[in-house]
Amino acid sequence: MISLRLRLWAGFIGALILSILPMPELISAFRPSWVLLVVLYIEYYLPGVFKLTALLIVGLLLDALLSTVIGEHSFALLLVTWIASSKSRRFRFFSMLQQICLVGFFCFLYEAIISFIDALLGFNYSLFMPFASAALSMFIWPWIRLLGDSSLLIRPNYR
Repeated sequence: MISLRLRLWAGFIGALILSILPMPELISAFRPSWVLLVVLYIEYYLPGVFKLTALLIVGLLLDALLSTVIGEHSFALLLVTWIASSKSRRFRFFSMLQQICLVGFFCFLYEAIISFIDALLGFNYSLFMPFASAALSMFIWPWIRLLGDSSLLIRPNYR
């Protein structure tokens, strides 16, 4: 059986790969926040397993892969995860629609922080991007949850 930490790092590597896949310029604003979706899943469904240093490392890797300012994605991931952790005990009891809305809010907040940092640094940014990315992330959340439930959660063995 593959250990949980190895499966978590495989999930992060998969999210990082999906984050750097090339997309046409027309639909690049609709790129979902893959790393944030994996982080939110781990925060909500595997509490206590997740360490903030791992989140910092993943954020720095994402900064290096996307060639953004070092610390930009780390700061946004840490801030959104800190805010999202206040809902972690109740999140499992929410209906799927409530979960989708909450994940959409956190994805919007993450993309808004990234856009705000880009605006402060003088880079080109779009006001449409946080809304589009959050909308697609909301659409993808049920599949992330289904995939995570089948591969990351520990199921009892009744032999």
